[in-house]
Amino acid sequence: ADFKQFSTYYIPDSVLVIGDKKDPEYWKGEAAEAIINAYKENLNSKGFTYTDNKDAADLGIQVSYVQSTYYFTDYGQPEWWWGYPGYWGSGYWGNWGGGWYYPYAVNYSYSTNSFITEIVNLDAPEGPKEKLPILWTSYMTGLVYSSNMNKALAVKGVNQAFTQSPYLTNK
Repeated sequence: ADFKQFSTYYIPDSVLVIGDKKDPEYWKGEAAEAIINAYKENLNSKGFTYTDNKDAADLGIQVSYVQSTYYFTDYGQPEWWWGYPGYWGSGYWGNWGGGWYYPYAVNYSYSTNSFITEIVNLDAPEGPKEKLPILWTSYMTGLVYSSNMNKALAVKGVNQAFTQSPYLTNK
């Protein structure tokens, strides 16, 4: 993305907590405020201007704290459980173009006590089929020390994410 085409950004006053609850949770308080301020300071130093009006912002910053680990697995079609209980000849090895193959699995996870930050283009076209494009992502893990979130380490991680992204500037 050409970040010079953007001038304003909006960041909520809380951190979205990704946990095991159905309804969204938000983390507020001194530690969350310090982390959000680290994002603001870095974006301001890169030439962007904060606005508290989300509708007037060019960029949206979503900071999420992963409280619980989630594992995701997706199998190629057809899924191995189709035709259960018999594996052999009933889908376990898959049938693709007349040949047999072992279906592959794609696994990924988000680690407990990590931060995911996304910068999205709020000026992108909106509609039922359009999604806001994510222009930048940072992922930080290892931020917990003796079962508590290490605020200083999280702020250092935010600063390092911007140091590693010199293209993220409006100057």
